[in-house]
Amino acid sequence: MRACLPCQSNSSRRNSAQRGTVLVLVLLIVALVAALSIKFAAQYQLGLARAEARWHGAQARAFLEGTEEVAKLMFAEVDRDQATDFLGEGWDTEFPIEDEGVSGVAQLVDATTQLNLNDLASPLVGDKPMGSPERYTSEQQRRFIRLLQTFPDIPLGQDQAEYLLEAVVDWIDADENESGQGGAESNFYQSMPEPYQPANAPFKSVDELRLIRGFHENPQLVLRLMPFITVLPQPAVGMNINTMEPMVRGTKMINNLLLTINDSNSLSPAPESDLKQIFTARPETGFTEQSAIQTAFPGKNVEGLNVKATFFWLNATVQLVEQRRSMRSLMTRDDFQGRPTLKAIQREDVYELPSSVRRSDEEEDEDGETELVE
Repeated sequence: MRACLPCQSNSSRRNSAQRGTVLVLVLLIVALVAALSIKFAAQYQLGLARAEARWHGAQARAFLEGTEEVAKLMFAEVDRDQATDFLGEGWDTEFPIEDEGVSGVAQLVDATTQLNLNDLASPLVGDKPMGSPERYTSEQQRRFIRLLQTFPDIPLGQDQAEYLLEAVVDWIDADENESGQGGAESNFYQSMPEPYQPANAPFKSVDELRLIRGFHENPQLVLRLMPFITVLPQPAVGMNINTMEPMVRGTKMINNLLLTINDSNSLSPAPESDLKQIFTARPETGFTEQSAIQTAFPGKNVEGLNVKATFFWLNATVQLVEQRRSMRSLMTRDDFQGRPTLKAIQREDVYELPSSVRRSDEEEDEDGETELVE
């Protein structure tokens, strides 16, 4: 018996609907596979790019650390007189970094041409009033007060400079006693909108200055100070007068630190006319004895000035494909088999390319922490 026409029509419609459903499912599956393919391809390409960047970064880092060995060899060759260090001796010469696909430059600079913030730690004489040079127990403290007064674009009075020094002393010392009206201990920093604790320990980085009372509110002052201050791992290293230049390296700024060499009975900077006296008195090969410094600067307190460098910064930059890396290593004097050389004690990645290879402060690894060299 033949099926009725309505039944055949219903069956045909069901088959068409099923075929349409299958087609939609197939299209969805194709679209899903295509989307996943694109996603996995993009992730694969990203993974390759990351792996390539890591590889080139590791190569660049190896070249940067390799410059330390070159610096050691070069220093051993040119440092004939270990009692003095001066510009032009040879160790401060830029040396190129050249290899297949790699280019760069490295240079040693004296790390003791700036004022070490850790030299400001000694306690103040409490029974001496503000404005009295005898209130300050080291010439480096008096020099810091003078330095703060040398920026015409940020005019500070002597009393303001003294307040700022008091805050720095309190940041370093371990007690909770404020050094004066400008001092600040835990109570001050805990009362800030975003509270934190003072270090109560020697500086690890010049960037800590941004956290200290008076400097925290005046970031421009911190920027102006940066070319003239440093942080070294030990105090009382002093400043090498033989490597201090009249202009800050790589800039057109006067070396204001030279204006801090003055009579110990004055907390004011020396006049700029004294700059000429300093470089007229200094021999081409530098002072060879401490006594010669005092003879050259009569009436000045030359405490903390010396004729040799104890620490050096090795500043290096390399370009490898698209990787551009800069690093600085803090190096100190060392003897190897009776020959003068250097030893790296600290490294730091520099994220701003310096002009003519400029210094930065303490080394950070990829996690942003200080890296010390064993």
